[in-house]
Amino acid sequence: MRSIAFIDTEVEPGNKEINDIGGIKTDGSSFHLGSFPGFRQFLQGTEFICGHNIIHHDLKYLKKAGMALEFDESNTIDTLYFSPLLFPAKPYHALVKDDKLQIDELNNPLNDSIKARDLFFDEVSVFRRLDTDLQEIYAQLLQTTQEFGAFFKFLNYNVFI
Repeated sequence: MRSIAFIDTEVEPGNKEINDIGGIKTDGSSFHLGSFPGFRQFLQGTEFICGHNIIHHDLKYLKKAGMALEFDESNTIDTLYFSPLLFPAKPYHALVKDDKLQIDELNNPLNDSIKARDLFFDEVSVFRRLDTDLQEIYAQLLQTTQEFGAFFKFLNYNVFI
């Protein structure tokens, strides 16, 4: 299996700075601190990173914090965008925060990383069960976009060969 880390950041609403980072890899190793050097080390050797709304949220704040990640950004998989296509009956596509007891309780980025991992593998499973024609339609329309391209790249699914 290709190396992938599932990550999430928590951003302070007031100053818009990252105050917590979580991640988990498919080998089971995990990270949960606010330390950029530790996070950078955690990601070493990872070919893909994945998260829920990672492209327009997490990466934005990581870059703002000066966290230059040492990976190919085109290998960023965002579970948010495929969710409505693969699970159209779901009316809401945010991660379920069932680990929080109170609404004002802080999110746990490690738990959210685990949920993103589970959602990603659900998306892969559902995609692989789709009719081949529908798979090809999605790939032809979406594989060159920032929001969907890495998903197809991870699966080695390329209809433009």
